[in-house]
Amino acid sequence: MSKIEFFALGGLDERGKDCYVLTINGDIYIINCGIITPPSVSLGVKKIIPDFSWVNQNKRAIKGIFIGTPSYDHFGSLEFFHEFIPNVPIFVSNIGATILNTYFQKRAHRHNLQSLRLNLKIVEPLKTERIGAAIVTPFKISNPMPRSLGFIFNTPEGAIIYIDDFIISSNRNMLFEDEIMEINRFTNHKNLLLIVGAGLVGRSKGFTNPNHRIAAYFENIMIDSPGRLLVACYDHDVYKVLGLVSAAANKSRPVNVYSTTFIELFKLLNTNNYLGNKKLLMLSDDKLDESDNAVIVITGTTQRLFPKLAKIIADDDPKLHVKSTDTFIFAENTIPGFETFEADLFDNVARTNVEHIYKLPKEIVPISASNEDHKFLIETLKPKYVVPVGGLYMDFVEYQRAVIQTGIHKQSILLLENGQCISFNNGTLEPKTKFINLEQQYIGTQGVLDVGASSMFERDQMKDGGVVLLSILYSKEEKIIKKFNYDAVGVINITDDNRSIVNVIIEECNKTISSLLATAAEKNAFDMKEIKTNIRKIVDKQFEKKFNKKPLVLTTIIFVKGSNKTK
Repeated sequence: MSKIEFFALGGLDERGKDCYVLTINGDIYIINCGIITPPSVSLGVKKIIPDFSWVNQNKRAIKGIFIGTPSYDHFGSLEFFHEFIPNVPIFVSNIGATILNTYFQKRAHRHNLQSLRLNLKIVEPLKTERIGAAIVTPFKISNPMPRSLGFIFNTPEGAIIYIDDFIISSNRNMLFEDEIMEINRFTNHKNLLLIVGAGLVGRSKGFTNPNHRIAAYFENIMIDSPGRLLVACYDHDVYKVLGLVSAAANKSRPVNVYSTTFIELFKLLNTNNYLGNKKLLMLSDDKLDESDNAVIVITGTTQRLFPKLAKIIADDDPKLHVKSTDTFIFAENTIPGFETFEADLFDNVARTNVEHIYKLPKEIVPISASNEDHKFLIETLKPKYVVPVGGLYMDFVEYQRAVIQTGIHKQSILLLENGQCISFNNGTLEPKTKFINLEQQYIGTQGVLDVGASSMFERDQMKDGGVVLLSILYSKEEKIIKKFNYDAVGVINITDDNRSIVNVIIEECNKTISSLLATAAEKNAFDMKEIKTNIRKIVDKQFEKKFNKKPLVLTTIIFVKGSNKTK
């Protein structure tokens, strides 16, 4: 008899921040510790991570963190998780362990931090072990990251199967082979719940394979472009980068991977002969501008690649400078929400007068699950229930439309929100779901910022309308304002005309606020929260009327005696 629960701390109705919680008889299994990095630092927010409050409250029951696809958007919040709960076992592949260690060592060195000592547990595919209440079996899946894994959590009532993004592939390359057809051997076809990444569902109708293959595309461009190739890729797209490197080796072109994090993974793969190409010529960073025909791979996270490219194109990069004889290739498909960034990128590249500009054609799709891949998976595993994850709600609706063609009942496809918890008792789905209260966690330069929408609203208001700082000295005995100082920052351009208008505004505010405080003094009822709210409304109204601006108003009130001494 098993009590099973599943909910998401992130990754539902959003792309990024994937973090899922599976509980089996009270034991907690965390799948991914994802992160979102905004394309630009806005309102002081550098990163957005899951809310780990629930996890922290139940930390004694945690049996491990499982990282199936070792990409930054799946493990980026580990350092913040580690602050709450250190030394939790992290189950990952051998290549995944190298990626995690390299990333956090470099981060510690760059920011003069103490190295983050991760409790990494390297797992072998198809090797079963008991972890708490579940019997866990990792298996290989084929996606953009080498040696990615899915996980089977076996219980007496059936298996819970977790799969990140995947494709159905016959690829025998040891880095990208999959073992999906082995799953039923370990579950005896008793599959209770499939949790699976939405991938390209709704955007790519057939199977992904062979439409993801990329090497021939790069080779054809090299034939027509004798100069350097500047190729931009997301750094989780290792499959694509290796296809580019293979094409460069076949054309005897030197290669440079221009990335401080990706290069370590690349070196590991090359050192261990995973690349399998002895003709590969590597070019160091200090030789970039000397080469006339190098293939330079520029990588970055999904959100950070565009700022990195903007810096290079603006000639602000210390080592890489664009030449007119270069060919630029943006080797990625358009991601919804990033269309504006792409448009700005191509416009700026065109201004550099590079010889050729290419955008990856739609016919070449990412190594990510298409409609037929998902349908094949459902037909193979025949799970009792399915939860699509890692996408927007519209992606989950498309997933539902696609897989019901396999015969699975629509009611068996569970479309959830972050924090919405489903429960199984003895293999039976409970009719009602409960909700775990979650708030966004914002990370700034100084660490975790205020939580929740109100603080972000205030930051947004300050960005658009500026800020008015008020300092008030008030005497309760005399019922008068002894001193009234103000400072308006970023609200308007201070010209002589504007200054006189602001002085009138402040005089009006002084009178109204004085009356407000006198009323409170008479009643001897100083509710500071209510008073500051009313002051904010008074100041907002005046600035909006005169300048059509609604600044953030920050008020400090100090109560003094008649002698101006504070109490």
